[in-house]
Amino acid sequence: MCIIKGGDDLRQELLASQLIKQFKIIFENAGLPLWLRPYEILVTGSNSGIIEYVNDTCSVDSLKRKFGADSISTIFNIVFSDYIFEAKKNFIESHAAYSLISYLLQVKDRHNGNLLLDSDGHLIHIDYGFMLTNSPGNVNFETSPFKLTQEYLDIMDGEKSDNYEYFRRLIVSGFLEARKHSEEIILFVELMMPALKIPCFANGTQFCIESLKERFMTNLTVDVCIQRINALIEASINNFRSVQYDYFQRITNGIM
Repeated sequence: MCIIKGGDDLRQELLASQLIKQFKIIFENAGLPLWLRPYEILVTGSNSGIIEYVNDTCSVDSLKRKFGADSISTIFNIVFSDYIFEAKKNFIESHAAYSLISYLLQVKDRHNGNLLLDSDGHLIHIDYGFMLTNSPGNVNFETSPFKLTQEYLDIMDGEKSDNYEYFRRLIVSGFLEARKHSEEIILFVELMMPALKIPCFANGTQFCIESLKERFMTNLTVDVCIQRINALIEASINNFRSVQYDYFQRITNGIM
């Protein structure tokens, strides 16, 4: 199944999908249980294209509406009650992977309409209209490294749980592995810049590339890197900007 889009430039979506595929290969080759679900994009024109429909998924927003619940963790425990341990493991491995993507590629607009849950409990991010250097309204309100609000922490049984520790270790090991391949990721983005006049490159080649290099922390020792990544995780926990962005989306667009 596919979604036909008109009036939208899908070249940035295509770039994001290609980058996510690269990260997926990096994690798989390293034997890391970090789970990503890139989807196919076919650009047919400057404002049209086809997007692969991700089967057996529902947005977090839609689930909260359907169940009339304020927290996705409540719904998660109901829906996956028959295989809750496996579902939580799937959630953690996917959420950790997409958290790394969100940080390294600076993916914004992470409201609950752009986050999907599949039938196995994996979290899947969609809609990459804001990444690298552009953000909604050019305001850059979402300054948190990635989204880690209370409802997602609750699925992992809270900050003191073994599940949270597993999540933290996955992010650290995933970052260190991605860091080894930073040159190929940066080169890929750099090669795409002249060909693609897309919003995420609007602030200039040098700023985009230098910022990306900085996030990979290649100039730091492994020990310092681990300290920095743990600090980024801590900074993301119930980050004020993430909480307020969800509130803003709920008030203005009705997204739960």
